[in-house]
Amino acid sequence: MISRQPQLLNRMLASLEQARRFWQPGDEVLCSWNGSGTDEERIEAPGPPPFRIASRTAYHFAANMNRLADQANGELLVLVNDDVILDPGCLDRAVQILETLPEIGLVGGRLRSSAGLLSHAGLLFANDGCPYNRFRPDQLGPLIDPDGLEVQESGPMPAVTGALMVIRRSDFLSLRFRETFRVCGEDVALCLDCWSRLGKSPYYASDVTAIHDEKSTRGDSLDHYDIQAVGRLVRDLADEHPELRARFSHWAVQEAALMWRLCQQLRGERDGARQQRDDHVKQLQELLQAEQKQWSDDRTQLIQERDQARADAIRAQQKIKDLLQSTSWKLTAPLRSISERLGARPTA
Repeated sequence: MISRQPQLLNRMLASLEQARRFWQPGDEVLCSWNGSGTDEERIEAPGPPPFRIASRTAYHFAANMNRLADQANGELLVLVNDDVILDPGCLDRAVQILETLPEIGLVGGRLRSSAGLLSHAGLLFANDGCPYNRFRPDQLGPLIDPDGLEVQESGPMPAVTGALMVIRRSDFLSLRFRETFRVCGEDVALCLDCWSRLGKSPYYASDVTAIHDEKSTRGDSLDHYDIQAVGRLVRDLADEHPELRARFSHWAVQEAALMWRLCQQLRGERDGARQQRDDHVKQLQELLQAEQKQWSDDRTQLIQERDQARADAIRAQQKIKDLLQSTSWKLTAPLRSISERLGARPTA
């Protein structure tokens, strides 16, 4: 591994202890340290396996890893980023694959982000040869089930990420990382060299699992030229090896099927949302119509009540007028005058 950040390294080393059920006496962890001396003092290596800083040089992924491989003694090499958190037992499964399948050149795993989303399930190549993460989790992560059937299928894969690789030391030393890459691409080139020079396939193992947030160590360094260089290697190799093209096709068809289902799912969700919106609009329209009808009925009733009140007022005024003009009213006028003077209320 390569590191310059003790907090990431310590976290990874803590997970490494449980990544195998039984560590062997000859197992060891070799690190190329690119950080400061002060940060180096903060490294905590609980073990097993024992930890050793085997190199202190400037960062260059391919060159650093090649120097570490030269110093390693084991039959198998685990190449791992310091920002990876290994799941318990994941390395046992990778070792088992290499021990039982001699046609497999190296093993890569299924990685998920710290948020639980898929981050890696093998690498495929576009028409121009440029590599990309299968299922494009950087763009479609929330839509991809990290435990879905397509993600769970294991098998020979065109390439896997260098964030977590397990390979026979003899095979690695016969190939080595290409040091011409500046930022990235050496892991894909190693996979392609397995195909072309060793006749062995990289293998995607869905049960070799870990947490890895993409580019949390490297960041967004410019990798355009390295990606183009990988594309040229892929195009040349595909022309020479039809079996590699067939392997591309197998995973590409599977990926396309999943993409189609996702499109159908999104279309169904879109249509459902549209229908829900239309139903909501219809409900609002019906509510508005009901409110308008109620308002119209209330207005009609108010008009009727107003007209009735006017009619009642006219009738009352007419009764008063008729009363004032009646004979009885005129005859009782003197009596009412006397009563008003005496302060007495008129009797009926």
